[in-house]
Amino acid sequence: MNAFRAYDRIEERRWVEQQLSEEKDKWIDDRAREIIDMMPKEPSGLFHFSVPIDSSPYEGLRSDKAGEAYNDFISAAAYAQAEYDWEHRTGCPF
Repeated sequence: MNAFRAYDRIEERRWVEQQLSEEKDKWIDDRAREIIDMMPKEPSGLFHFSVPIDSSPYEGLRSDKAGEAYNDFISAAAYAQAEYDWEHRTGCPF
């Protein structure tokens, strides 16, 4: 009988750990999405304040390749920030 109780406790613990992991992943995904939404939608948007509008030295930033690299960059940066926010949020029970 004790073996069944021990097995049930192990399974319950695994279930709780899985739930906590899913909650963490969802929180990080939601936070990363918030950060991504705050970023300029195109790479050239990063330079609007530092480069005069009539300048054209950054035309390459409008290419598909630049767009893909920019999306990879903002996704990586957003997820890194979201994970940092998870680890340093106030009220974290862990």
